[in-house]
Amino acid sequence: MEQNQQPLDFGRPGFVGLVELVMALGGITREEAIEALNQRWAGGHGGLLPAGEDEGAQDPIADDPQRLLHQGNCAPTHRNQTPQRDALPLGLAAPANPAQPFPDPPAEAVNDPAEDTAISFDADARVASTLQSRPADYALKRLETFKFIPMWYFTREGLREVVRTVRCSDESETLAITQASKGNVTVHAANSLTASKNAKLDHQLDYGEYMFAKNHFLIAIENARWGNKVVDAFNWFFHNLDNHPLCEEGPQGERTLLLYTSRVRQDWHDKLTLKQAYNIGMINEDLLDKISQELDKRDIRAGLDQVNPHAKPFRNTC
Repeated sequence: MEQNQQPLDFGRPGFVGLVELVMALGGITREEAIEALNQRWAGGHGGLLPAGEDEGAQDPIADDPQRLLHQGNCAPTHRNQTPQRDALPLGLAAPANPAQPFPDPPAEAVNDPAEDTAISFDADARVASTLQSRPADYALKRLETFKFIPMWYFTREGLREVVRTVRCSDESETLAITQASKGNVTVHAANSLTASKNAKLDHQLDYGEYMFAKNHFLIAIENARWGNKVVDAFNWFFHNLDNHPLCEEGPQGERTLLLYTSRVRQDWHDKLTLKQAYNIGMINEDLLDKISQELDKRDIRAGLDQVNPHAKPFRNTC
């Protein structure tokens, strides 16, 4: 009795094992294996039935297409029947050892823990033409925790002190242990973790020293991962100060700008602790004017003291 059978699609996931078997035995591609299986199935299942199976009988594969997967693997179908050479798909030759139709999978590569911790580098990169001076460890540690640090540590004087400290170190130098991160500690020279006795506040620097230090400061906060947004804000802060009209007033205008930055940078870090940090790059002209008036009053008082140091303070009785 003629049976109405639907064509099979050997490209479906259920036939992956059979397709791979045909690929391995025939040395062909996946597309070629699928096409060959489709042709054999359309031609009456030639070569797909085990030896001894009555092709005139009802085809169990039509009822259960997944059986192709088991037959493709050369497993007996019933009555403990042993797979025959001529029962292999597409008439391909049987492997040398039918009990092991597939070769043993290669052993998985074991990652060497030493490779994970080994130093790596870019083989095409070379050292920069200009090497940046390294600030004091004390300054870098404070920047890593987003704390305020005087700009003096990034001036020529501050950078030279680091070099002198390294040259004067010896085996008897006192060491200090600090916690670098959770579960990790670092060892430093004790004097590298303390503030320098020669450090100056921002408004005690010369204007030229301050503008030299800001370049090293910007590089340091970028390396400390303050974030592009914060680095850009500080970059605008220094740019707006250096291009302010007060710079044209000479030393008096520079004093005003230095006192402004000395107070504002400290205030910004205080607000950062309270999670109230603002855009430091925006210059507050009102605050700048108040600082300028404050310095003018200091100069007037200083001038009066020089004229008559023994005079009593003037009191307005009006």
